Amino acid sequence: MQLRNSRVLVTGASRGLGRNIAQAMARRGADVALVARNAEQLEELAKELGGKAYPADLMDPAAVEELIGRVEADGPVDVIINNAGVDRVGRFYEASSADVRDLLQVNLIAPMELCRQVMPGMIKRGRGHIVNVSSMGAISTGPGVTLYGASKAGLSHFTAGIRSELRNKPVNTTLVQIGEVKTDMIDHIRSFGPARRTIERSLKFRMIPQEPLDADMVAEAIADAVEKEKKHVILPKRIAAMAYLTETPRRVSELMLTGIDQDSD
Repeated sequence: MQLRNSRVLVTGASRGLGRNIAQAMARRGADVALVARNAEQLEELAKELGGKAYPADLMDPAAVEELIGRVEADGPVDVIINNAGVDRVGRFYEASSADVRDLLQVNLIAPMELCRQVMPGMIKRGRGHIVNVSSMGAISTGPGVTLYGASKAGLSHFTAGIRSELRNKPVNTTLVQIGEVKTDMIDHIRSFGPARRTIERSLKFRMIPQEPLDADMVAEAIADAVEKEKKHVILPKRIAAMAYLTETPRRVSELMLTGIDQDSD
């Protein structure tokens, strides 16, 4: 799908990777619809990119439920990029029930709900692309990020599921699985001793790059994936083998759907 003149919704757009994604989309001529909690930052970015801000707290189910309606009142969404995410660093058994609910709401339930809202219109119009930004934490987890990893594993599997349901329909999906990116989240994760020491060991054995990924590079890779209709973005490349270990069973299941009528109840 060509991004020029396409309407692209980006969640978590006010800062971090989401901001870079929004900028990359705008550089390619997209009309960006920006979603985040911080209304002031969002309005500034919308003005910079010539897009429109839709302040919303994805931790609030009511805000999520009405979001696509708000955005599509100004025009249909051609591409949705579910990028917004929060982390909760620390031992899982020390988390509160609110910690669990809030993280799953933002990282998993909100993306699923936004997809549910946007997919019927995309199918009807014969045009659409869904991008879900997951993490290598969905594949290889460690101390301190148990809850975050579980939420991203759910998002990865959900993406494979909707990909199978959209088979032979004019809507594409992209699963983005990335390692560490140069954002504030890295510092937060590394502030927890067990997580930091796990990362240090991974660096020692060269399982991950010495330097985190550049956010602009990741954003451009996502833009390329939309325009080239790629199913999967894996960065850095050295972790691709690990990603495909979990992706292969999903692809095999997808192949088994060949020729199966999915439209008749």
